[in-house]
Amino acid sequence: MKQKIPSEYVAAKLNDWYSAIRKNQVAASEALKAEIMRDFEDMEENQDVLLYYSLLEFRHKLMLSYLKPKKSGNIEKNLRDLEEKEDQMTGLLNYYFWFFKGMYEFKKREFVKAIGCYKMAEQKVNALEDKVEKAEFYYKLAEIYYYINQRYLSINYATMASDIFQSYETLKEKKIYCDFIIAGNLVESMKYNDALTNLEHALEDAETVGNSHLTASAHFNLGNCYFYQKAYRQASEHMENALFIFEREKSSYVPKVLYNLMYVRLKQSRHAEAAECYEKGIKSAASLHDEEHEAKLNILRGLYLDGGDRSAVQRGFDYLESKRLYAAVEELALDAAQYYNQIERLKDSIFYYEKSAQARRKIQRGDALYES
Repeated sequence: MKQKIPSEYVAAKLNDWYSAIRKNQVAASEALKAEIMRDFEDMEENQDVLLYYSLLEFRHKLMLSYLKPKKSGNIEKNLRDLEEKEDQMTGLLNYYFWFFKGMYEFKKREFVKAIGCYKMAEQKVNALEDKVEKAEFYYKLAEIYYYINQRYLSINYATMASDIFQSYETLKEKKIYCDFIIAGNLVESMKYNDALTNLEHALEDAETVGNSHLTASAHFNLGNCYFYQKAYRQASEHMENALFIFEREKSSYVPKVLYNLMYVRLKQSRHAEAAECYEKGIKSAASLHDEEHEAKLNILRGLYLDGGDRSAVQRGFDYLESKRLYAAVEELALDAAQYYNQIERLKDSIFYYEKSAQARRKIQRGDALYES
């Protein structure tokens, strides 16, 4: 009779798998998953190990949805299966359930739901013995607070995460992600020189560790910083570098870069090239179900390429407001107001100036944090 594989042995492999997932190591993650699947055929029965596997399979697919979206499969089905088993999850497993579910809601741009999930997970964070897992959680909070323009909270959590990551030689890549969040907040605070210094170091570090995804992300963030300084030539160069790498990797970030590159081209008055970015971006966004960048691309097209098409522009804003993306609403509404003023459509201009001001007030009140 064949001897059963101890469940503790498989659990240790699951920990290795999770470590690879956290580092975005796609090939290593896929290899470990295949090994674990083979081990399950002869493993002694252990329900907690099987639940842990189900949670990590969900987290694995979330990783793929960013890096290899065509390979991510049906994430929604995995989540439904986990929700049916939630009452069986205690302790660390319950923490993972809420943490990973929050990451899923963040991916969908359901920020209020994501924060609710993270708050459930946060109740268990202090009990975590794994400092790296704490750092991972702090980073995700920094990320979501950055997206809803809560800069103090974002920088606080990013710094907490960074302090842990930098104490581990093998986690330099995770530290770079924290650098991006901190730099993004500096850009939002208009501290552009500090942000550029931070991002140039991050680019050097990404190239040193040989991580192409992080290298592309560094170029993207540098391009974004130069854009806000109206240094459009430098912004264009970095965005093009980011696009080249992300397209090569078939990354889910392609629509985001094409939207930003379209914006740069419009500011350079290169409208034919902006239209090309739009066509590529809208196809990519549709294929990836990226409704946020679909809406943003359509706002830019309606404004600058279709003569200020008010209905198309407003449809885009309706989507952004439905997702409480008030930082994007504030920025784009101000741009729309200025554009309509230039073409002497004063009623439209006043409407979007007010929309921008309303979005600013909502950010200051923290409206994106709560259900209305």
